[in-house]
Amino acid sequence: MTPGLLADGFSRQVFLINGQTPGPLIEVDEGDELEVFVKNNLAVEMAIHWHGILQRGTPEMDGTIGVTQDPIQPGGNFTYRMHLEGEYGFYWYHAHSRAYSDDGIRGPLTIRPSPQRPKPYKHLADDEQDFATMQNAEREAVPLLLSDWYHRVSDDVYNDYISTGMYPNNVDSLLANGQGQVQCLPQPESGMSMGSSSMNMSAASPTTSMAEGMTMNSGSPMTTDTMATEMASMDNMRRRAMEGSSMADMCMSMASTTTAAASAAAMSPMASSTCTNMTAPLLAINANYTRGWLALNMVNGGSITKLSVSLDSHSMHVYAADGFYVKPQEVQRYSVMVKLDQMPGNYTLRFASYPYGSDMQQVIEGQATIVYQGDTGMAMPMNMTSHVSAPWMLSNGSATSNATLLSEQDLVLAEPASPPCHADITYNFFINQTDATTWALNGTPYQTTQVPLLYSNTSDGWNASTTLHVPLNSTVDIILQIANDSMDAVSLAQTRPLAYLSCMNSS
Repeated sequence: MTPGLLADGFSRQVFLINGQTPGPLIEVDEGDELEVFVKNNLAVEMAIHWHGILQRGTPEMDGTIGVTQDPIQPGGNFTYRMHLEGEYGFYWYHAHSRAYSDDGIRGPLTIRPSPQRPKPYKHLADDEQDFATMQNAEREAVPLLLSDWYHRVSDDVYNDYISTGMYPNNVDSLLANGQGQVQCLPQPESGMSMGSSSMNMSAASPTTSMAEGMTMNSGSPMTTDTMATEMASMDNMRRRAMEGSSMADMCMSMASTTTAAASAAAMSPMASSTCTNMTAPLLAINANYTRGWLALNMVNGGSITKLSVSLDSHSMHVYAADGFYVKPQEVQRYSVMVKLDQMPGNYTLRFASYPYGSDMQQVIEGQATIVYQGDTGMAMPMNMTSHVSAPWMLSNGSATSNATLLSEQDLVLAEPASPPCHADITYNFFINQTDATTWALNGTPYQTTQVPLLYSNTSDGWNASTTLHVPLNSTVDIILQIANDSMDAVSLAQTRPLAYLSCMNSS
């Protein structure tokens, strides 16, 4: 544990991975076998979930306590081993024990695609040389881990929620790669109207774009020439704070609360009377116009806040979503190309809360800076526009009138795979919230198990409630539907699809 002036300028105790938060960037190649040794130096149980990794043949490495593994006890260790055959793209890892991810246990993971994979952004290039610079930008993509941040440690937030049933829906700041500031809004601004989305991306320039899921707002459709994508940030110069990506051990600690305010209202940046501005260094990302393109790998690694994202004066071209190449368009994790066609200067990367449901209505914005410069002594090209950092997004997460909304429904895999044409078996599951802190599946709430479900004898019986037995090579549809009498149907529907259809081959 490291106490000190961290993140947004407020001193609180955090958990560290290899002495830093977010944790180090892990970089591997498609087809590699990844091995990560985790040593738990915390006083609490821990497990690490590898978000988005399919775990083909290694379900026990998913990092889900009570389902795929026992927790890593204080002082204990665990080695994760994963086969990455056929997997590529940008992912992230985080704590999967209580809410300890909110204390700093999270970091980025990049799986470099095979050189044989077609690049979906080739049509954006002016010529072969431009295409080569785009490929180089992808290889050197800057990871951006965006997150919301509480000034109280997660155990205190969690315990208040359990004891009061009041959802902790106000955070103190938004961070990029662990850096940010508390920026209090004037009272009139905090009441501005907003739209709805999960993580919105907007790009600013005479033709701008903003993405959904992240999302992008506008009346006009997003095109492959003006796209936004979901973000994840780690460090301004991707290597500097990401040394030691082998992740040899895990150094974490925990401590008591450092904030006297107990109520959500007292911590809300929405009201200027209860908010104190704090200054701390913002994340700075160096961009050189002579390289032609800048690639950003972005993810929303926060706890409760949906985000809209934009880059002043620039368009974002989404070429990958949730780890997979897409025909340039947006999702929860995005990889974007930014054409460096502006004059040198500082351009603001904005990420703001996007209201949803009945609980999440907070207005809060975070920022990072693209430090835009050319080589010393080199003249600027005549076709570069003057430096004006024109925002595409307001501080309440809504887009300006000339920004373009990117729809998740328009995302198309660059290498699509056809799903099975029919299902041999269909299962229906109903999700319900029965009180402030209890959710149920088909009327049964979650119960902590002594043995992970993957290894439990109760999963072996033919009629076991925790196991679905299906014939080999059959195709199964699983439909998740929110019950009509659920306490919070709106938030559940926006957090998960109202009806989600999944086709899978059993084996």
